[in-house]
Amino acid sequence: MKRTVICTGVILSLGFSGACFAQKSSSLSGADLLEKRCSTCHPSARPKGLKKSAKDWEKTVQRMMGKGAMLSNDEKKVLVDHLSKTYK
Repeated sequence: MKRTVICTGVILSLGFSGACFAQKSSSLSGADLLEKRCSTCHPSARPKGLKKSAKDWEKTVQRMMGKGAMLSNDEKKVLVDHLSKTYK
């Protein structure tokens, strides 16, 4: 019985991980990523009010990913490119 419960938990966890990964691999623009992914935790106006270099935006986005932002590496690059060109 205990083994069945553990196996079921593992299978469900893997299923949810797959769903999250599938969500990460999209072809959204940098502006769309900002609106859809960043605004889940804070208003999109927050980063829009900042002015940073590409290196600083890279650090910020990496820090947000460490806090749970759902971005693939490709999406991270697209977002950082957008932020650094638009809010420099």
